[in-house]
Amino acid sequence: MKITLLKKENRNQLTCVRLDGSHVTANLGPTLPHHDLAHYVVEKQFQLKNGFFGNIERGHSVAELSDREIIKSLDHEVWTAEVLARGLQSLFTGACTPEQFAPLINAELAHWSNARVDHISTITLQAALQEFRALVDRYRTLAYGEALELHFNATQVA
Repeated sequence: MKITLLKKENRNQLTCVRLDGSHVTANLGPTLPHHDLAHYVVEKQFQLKNGFFGNIERGHSVAELSDREIIKSLDHEVWTAEVLARGLQSLFTGACTPEQFAPLINAELAHWSNARVDHISTITLQAALQEFRALVDRYRTLAYGEALELHFNATQVA
């Protein structure tokens, strides 16, 4: 699936083009799309094929994935991806340290599902943070009207 994040003056736009040619587009708001970039990184780094982008690839819309009732019907990985994305953003901003990351993730996961992240290697966490920083930096340097293109394939993640 091709993921395009278009930088616009007043809104940013996410477009995902699936392998079958169908697509979904959503306006993200006026600020840098940190959360969407975090999802992309954690779903690849932690090999989550049933997270946000995996569900988009399988035909869900962004609106559906914002609906709590629909999310409840999906695989627990969707919650894991959401919590890991928020955790990566916390790590990026300095709101948590690498040592606090796994306990923070597990505390939040306990509220949403039976999922648990037992071990996160320092190498994986550092790779995720490094990739996230690089994507944020790339997006910041885009001029209005330019886009960042990424590729995600849920079948190749696991």
